[in-house]
Amino acid sequence: MANQHYVLPSGRALGMTALGDPSSRRLVVVCHPTPGAGGFDPDPLVTAASGLQLLMIDRPGYGASDPLPRDEDPAVERHADDVAEVLRHSARASTGATTADFDSVGVIGWGAGGGATALSLAARYPDLVDRLAVVATPRVDGPGLIDPVRRMLKLSRIEAFSPRSHLERVIRSHTDLSAESLGIDQAELSRAAPENKGVTGRFARMLVDASRQGATGLANDMLSFRDRSWAHDLPAITAQTLLVYGTVDVSTTARDGNWYRKRIADSRVVEVKGAGEFVYVSEWPRLLEHMSRPTT
Repeated sequence: MANQHYVLPSGRALGMTALGDPSSRRLVVVCHPTPGAGGFDPDPLVTAASGLQLLMIDRPGYGASDPLPRDEDPAVERHADDVAEVLRHSARASTGATTADFDSVGVIGWGAGGGATALSLAARYPDLVDRLAVVATPRVDGPGLIDPVRRMLKLSRIEAFSPRSHLERVIRSHTDLSAESLGIDQAELSRAAPENKGVTGRFARMLVDASRQGATGLANDMLSFRDRSWAHDLPAITAQTLLVYGTVDVSTTARDGNWYRKRIADSRVVEVKGAGEFVYVSEWPRLLEHMSRPTT
C-alpha cells in the first residue's frame, strides 16, 4: 500500500511506495503489472540486502493514485511522463524535501502495464534511465499487450475503443481482481520461490490494493493499450536492458523479448528454464543485481 503521495502540477495525486534503503544514492523505479498496484515486494530479505532504494508509483485508478479525468484519454506515455515528473522534482528539490534522493536511476517493469511503462520511460527520458529490466512483457505487434490481459479476465473479446465507463462495467462483471478470479495459480507462485516466506500473501494484498477503486485502474490500462505509438520510441533507449522470460510461461515467450531486443541497441534476452508467469519473483535477485551498478 502507498506510503507517500505526490501531487502533479495538474492537481492529480499519485500514490507511491518506497522500499529498500532510503539513504542509497541508487534509485530503482519498479512498475507494477496489469492488474496491480505498487507495494509488492517479491522478497523483502533480498530487497533489504541489495542496498538499493526502490520507488513504486501506482498508475491512474490503481491503489492511491487518482483516476484520470473523464475527458483525458489514457496513454502509456502519460504515466511515463508522470514518473519522470516525480524524478525531476526529486532531483530539483533539496535534501529532506524530496520523495526520493538519488544519483542514478534504474527501472524494472513487470507484465503488460509495468513493462510498457518502463520501456516508455526509458525511451522518452534516456538521460534519466541507465539500466532497464523488462519481465514477461508481451510484444506490441500482433495481438499486442491487450490479449494476455483479455485471456486472464476470461473475456471472449474486448471493445478496446469502448468508453471507459462501459469497459469498467464489462470488467466488473467478470472479475473481482482476486488471484482466483484471474486464474492465477498461487501454488505456482509458491513454487517460484519456495524459501520465500509470505510471498502469496504479499501478492494477494497487491491485488486488493489494485481494486480499491474498482475496475478503474484496469480499464485505464486496457484503454491505454489501444494506442501502440509509444513503441515507435523504443530505438531511443540507451539503457543497458535485460529482457526476462520464463520457458513455461503460457502468456509470453522469448519471442516477445526478441521483438524488443531488435529495437533496443544495448539489450539481451534471458530465458529462465522451467519458469512460468512468476519469473519476476524467482528472478528478483538477478533483477536487482542488474540494477545495482549504474552504467558508466
